[in-house]
Amino acid sequence: MRARPLRLGGFRIDPVKLDVVLAAALAVGSELEAWFGSVTGRERLVVAIAGPLMASTFAVRRRYPAAAGITAALLANVVAIAWKPPNTVSFGIAWLCSIYGLTVWTTARWFAIGATVLALPPFVSVAITGEPKGAVSFTVITLAVMLLVRRVVGDRERRAQIAERERDLVAREAVVEERARIARELHDVIAHHVSMIVLQAGAERRVIDDENASTREVLETVEQTGRNALTEMRRLLGMLRSDANEPLTPQPGLTDVPALVTQLREAGLPVELEVEGEPRELPVGIELSAYRIVQEALTNALKHAGEARAWVKIRYASDSLELEIADDGTGAASPAATGGHGLVGMRERVALYGGRLDAGRRATGGFAVRVLLPIR
Repeated sequence: MRARPLRLGGFRIDPVKLDVVLAAALAVGSELEAWFGSVTGRERLVVAIAGPLMASTFAVRRRYPAAAGITAALLANVVAIAWKPPNTVSFGIAWLCSIYGLTVWTTARWFAIGATVLALPPFVSVAITGEPKGAVSFTVITLAVMLLVRRVVGDRERRAQIAERERDLVAREAVVEERARIARELHDVIAHHVSMIVLQAGAERRVIDDENASTREVLETVEQTGRNALTEMRRLLGMLRSDANEPLTPQPGLTDVPALVTQLREAGLPVELEVEGEPRELPVGIELSAYRIVQEALTNALKHAGEARAWVKIRYASDSLELEIADDGTGAASPAATGGHGLVGMRERVALYGGRLDAGRRATGGFAVRVLLPIR
């Protein structure tokens, strides 16, 4: 089964590794109970051997719940029938946890096999020898509890797994949609550059005399190849466009950020804009991505930060463009619903240019998005 990480405060704990650590502690505990506890005689040796074995089933119960549960049931039956049920805490805890894994995390077929392995040996032993005493009542109660737990907890676990798969599917769909959106926006940028190549090649071809016929042929090839590329790009855009009525507007850049900040102020979010370094012309795609990141981060602050102020810092470095969008909000009382994909789109745009994105809660309160886009 796929174990979901556990959260304890600000720490993420791997349940599989946690089971291994706890199993080691139970194995040590069984040895301490065997040699320094109330266990005496031959039972001491039985507990010293069977305790670590039972603890090992606890260590693998998440990865192999059926095998761990069946082994635990079989081991407990062998010990109980051959000697007597061990009266130690560590043995009982390891057995209980392994049986829980068999009950909740297995298919119906393996659960039935495990229940049979658990119930059949004591029933047969009691029928033949009358030992161990109380085995039938204990087994019947155990089976009843297993069925009840499987019905209640097992259904909840399966619903949680279905919900997790649905979340993963939605996240993958969001990535695909954002990539298509980015491709639609970059189409105009690339088409502009290709158009300039075609126009310049055509203009140069017309002024070349007959003495440079080979150069003219090369320019004709460049011009025709560019026109073919534009035609194919229009077809590609038709496949990517989700709405045939999407408006054809100029793609924004960093020079449009002040206007964006003004719009957010008018919408009720106080925003301060700071620019460091000397503004210069950057590749159109990087400017477009930077604008969209600032736009998405400020929109998220407006929707989710509640009563807050925001800051936008744009820094022009020698070989990179750095962005920082932060707010000091504590979260809206009723966050507005949004159909956007927020950080998904930011990550895709940053990854497109091999940049770095850092987004999360600030130590002093609020949320911050920091982006570095390399300029090559």
